[in-house]
Amino acid sequence: MTRPTRRLRTAVAACAVAALGVQVLPAAAAPSAVPVRTAAAVLPAVAPAAVRSALPRLPGAVAPSFFGVHDFSPIGRNGWPLTAVGSIRLWDVGVTWRDIEKRKNVYDFTRLDTITREAKLRGADVLIVLGQTPRFYASKVRSTDVYGPGAASMPTNLNAWKRYIQAVANRPNIRNNPRVQFQVWNEANVTEFWTGSQAQMALLTKLTRDALTPTKTSRYLLAPALVTRATFQRTWMDRFYAQRVNGRPVADYVNAVSLQLYPLPTGSPEDSMSILAQDKKILAKYRVRKPIWNTEINYGLSGPHNVAPLSASRQAANVSRTLLLNANADVKRVFWYAWGNTTIANTRTTGPNGFSLTLAGKGYGVTRSWQVGAQARGCSRSSSGTYTC
Repeated sequence: MTRPTRRLRTAVAACAVAALGVQVLPAAAAPSAVPVRTAAAVLPAVAPAAVRSALPRLPGAVAPSFFGVHDFSPIGRNGWPLTAVGSIRLWDVGVTWRDIEKRKNVYDFTRLDTITREAKLRGADVLIVLGQTPRFYASKVRSTDVYGPGAASMPTNLNAWKRYIQAVANRPNIRNNPRVQFQVWNEANVTEFWTGSQAQMALLTKLTRDALTPTKTSRYLLAPALVTRATFQRTWMDRFYAQRVNGRPVADYVNAVSLQLYPLPTGSPEDSMSILAQDKKILAKYRVRKPIWNTEINYGLSGPHNVAPLSASRQAANVSRTLLLNANADVKRVFWYAWGNTTIANTRTTGPNGFSLTLAGKGYGVTRSWQVGAQARGCSRSSSGTYTC
């Protein structure tokens, strides 16, 4: 990342915090060089307030909303992440369609209202994932659906889907709130989350757009999230973006593309960027020129199991490289999965209590302080594994 002036860059790079236990680059060194081969060795303290406030927003600069997270219980003092959060994606927090409409035409918005109120107070954008299907609307009931029998199926009542979306869009903290976005579905190319076809998901996407259009909300709609680390998953993605609904490409109905750029279990942030490059070729094939959001990322995931744990320094390096490389690849938002997680993946931002920051969690905030207001102008990597961005 490049700061507007060398003086500003040096000021940020020269700040150190003993709690991180890391080495700081001398002022004479390239201040944005990040040794990520081992410990993300340049993890200075968050830039002083005077430096942050003096930093002008450049055209195309990284926005605070770029820095997204998932949090399983983002409520209250010990629930909200202990770091600056620009965006939060509501997934695995009990606010899907299936959670809200437990009886036909009866909605319970208690939890959604509480979380969106908290996000509004914290000044964070909110991305609401709309699916999964209630059992009484399910077209296919399977015990293997992650969120309960029928959750992954195409709804039998499409008017019920539209009514639910409009009810969500008219909630007090959502209506007239430009900082709320919506997403059709999570991981539509994973059968535990979606058992329908590409054509059905394309239709659901179009109906979601139809439902949002008359509402007084932001109407910003993300395409269904897709995992693309495997060849068959990219094939599903290819066939999805080939779909047309009412004569229009499915991409016409969304504002942004959603990818979940998990690499293979032993993969790295660089491997994740290689996956992104392949995904971009698919999007180019169908002339999809929409912003890309990385709506889930972490490392060491192998289905329900994890690979060997990483050292604290390696975890911090993963976080820093993820944020820098995604911005450099023109990804508009990155959502870490998940803040407070202590059971899955091998790069964890909090300690066992789910709240206090690990070195990786501190690194998230520090890397954010480098990037907000700066422009991505390319990264180079030395033979020693050091990036300069």
